[in-house]
Amino acid sequence: MMEKMINREKVVELLLSANTISIYAHINTDCDAVGSSLVLKEALTQLGKKVDVFVHSEFPTNFDFYGDLSFYNKKLAGEQYDLAVCLDTATESRLGKYKFLYRKNLKNTLAIDHHHLSNDMFCKFNYILNSSSTCEILFDIISELKVKFTPYICKCLLSGIITDTGKFMHSATDRTFEVVGKLLSFGNLKIEEITQPLLNSIKMETFDLIKQAYNNMEFYSDGKLAILMFKHSDFVEMRVSMEDTSIISEIALQVKSVQFSILASEDDKGYFRVSLRSKGDISAQKVAECFGGGGHKNASGCKIFGEFDEVKQKLLDSALSTLGWDK
Repeated sequence: MMEKMINREKVVELLLSANTISIYAHINTDCDAVGSSLVLKEALTQLGKKVDVFVHSEFPTNFDFYGDLSFYNKKLAGEQYDLAVCLDTATESRLGKYKFLYRKNLKNTLAIDHHHLSNDMFCKFNYILNSSSTCEILFDIISELKVKFTPYICKCLLSGIITDTGKFMHSATDRTFEVVGKLLSFGNLKIEEITQPLLNSIKMETFDLIKQAYNNMEFYSDGKLAILMFKHSDFVEMRVSMEDTSIISEIALQVKSVQFSILASEDDKGYFRVSLRSKGDISAQKVAECFGGGGHKNASGCKIFGEFDEVKQKLLDSALSTLGWDK
């Protein structure tokens, strides 16, 4: 399949010419992936299209913000699709188990993504921009589709922008704030209508997870590097899921000295899902690439298989070596 970068005009043409569309977002999903998929589904449905959405992930508690998501991962529009759209996904493997369904619909495939450094352009058509989020990219696409910016569309787009910029702590540009202002205006919304239910709605069990995170954090290299690890048994005992760790992926960066943080969480198959975060010019992405992962400069991830102590040592050694720091 030929890799092809396209412009926004071609993206709109592909979306308008298709009648049945499947939308995919990345495994172990986040607000940018889900928000963008909900927005594109809503916009295309307004245009009379039949749309299905597939995401290989459990949804954390705060995703109640989006309402009923029971239609996800169901073939309601049919077995075959005119167009498959992959959102916020840099590689085919990031589709998880739904990569097999994606492969059945290769007539026309389109990627819309903001991972401009790591996207391998696995789709036939690719619209990859250096942007704060996929939701920010979709703002202009939705505008050109001439559909109504409903309050729901505005809320979903804002959710992805706010969370993927770390609450505007990184990756936000003047264009980002321009889009945010327009969305608040179009939806007649207040920013707290998005931030409060998304960021301040954790359950008590998740709060206990946060307490354990603070207690178990370890620091290296004169406090510049922090590492936090959870075993699968921790999640079972605290009655939380791995998705609940998304709220603690950046807590170590609250410490002034910390420039790089590692969060590794073990699933029930012995794999560790690893979230890497950094400040300023320190690259989390370079460390993630040591293990076949990727993402953004200041927020990346990967997966590692192994025993707890072995995985911890591999992560520490790779991070310190890549960053050029002493232990």
